[in-house]
Amino acid sequence: MDDFSAHLKTVQNTFLFFLSFCLVGWALLEGYRPYFAGLMLGATVSIINARYLAWKIRRVTGSEGDGPPPARKANMGFMTRAAIATMAGLLANRYPEFVSLPTTVAGYFFTQLVTLVLGFISIRKANK
Repeated sequence: MDDFSAHLKTVQNTFLFFLSFCLVGWALLEGYRPYFAGLMLGATVSIINARYLAWKIRRVTGSEGDGPPPARKANMGFMTRAAIATMAGLLANRYPEFVSLPTTVAGYFFTQLVTLVLGFISIRKANK
């Protein structure tokens, strides 16, 4: 397993821990259910977008083992990832009694924050 796959697996495990934490908070704190639901929705969109981007990167670089990379000009699927995030935002906007829009938007940054923290931890381990 290369560093890229190991990093993505660590981010996914952190996501599952965070999702279980949010689910417990959603179940126990009835008044805060829309906020926890928003965090769960945003973090789920974040991990879906991260997995999709990783798939696109592997496909463009040809590291999937399916042969050479595609001959046509490859993109990273920004419009697809933006559409997924927009759909989640529209869902939160449509049902504000069930999902909070601000916490959904905050959840969008879950993968990026976890990646940043993992980077700092990696640098710290390398310096010791």
